[in-house]
Amino acid sequence: MPFTPQTTSPLHPIGVTAAVNASGSDAPPAPKIFDEFRLTDRVGIVSGGNRGLGLEMALALAEAGARVVYCFDLPPTPGEEWSKTSEFVRKMTKGSGRLEYISVDVRNQKAVWDAAEKIGDREGRMDFCVAAAGILKPDRDCLAYPANEFEEVMDVNVNGVLYTAQAAGRQMERFKCSGSIILVASMSGSLTNRVCSSPHRDRR
Repeated sequence: MPFTPQTTSPLHPIGVTAAVNASGSDAPPAPKIFDEFRLTDRVGIVSGGNRGLGLEMALALAEAGARVVYCFDLPPTPGEEWSKTSEFVRKMTKGSGRLEYISVDVRNQKAVWDAAEKIGDREGRMDFCVAAAGILKPDRDCLAYPANEFEEVMDVNVNGVLYTAQAAGRQMERFKCSGSIILVASMSGSLTNRVCSSPHRDRR
């Protein structure tokens, strides 16, 4: 049975439609733009959520009202930065929102799918996913990047992103949630791996 996502905002009418509909009314209009971005009671996954960009996004989603953000990452236990951020979320939301940590290797499709299914069993929904887990080797010359190391990068940054998106999408379909999946592109080509011995290489 095909999944048909919701296409109409629960805040409808919004935007210009709301303005047109309100024409001729003396009632003061109320802004809705920030309500459109609220994630009240939403549940989701952020891979690479133990630190860095992934943790920043997990925090932002919690601040937007998410019930819980599940942070997927490789270490068996979260780092100190994650633990302090989790406590910050708990205090900020007075316990209504939280971060949860799950140790999982995004290169393992079954493990990622199983982790998302357990979240679905527990929460009864899945609303968003940010696939942010990624690795790079900034000290490697792009013209001499060893094949085995590049395969590892591709396994995490491409396969892992797909498996994470699949895992979330399967739960969205399971619970008929109209969700969002965000794939974070690598900055390796523009910010790292740029050092090269070739005189013809653009070093800008």
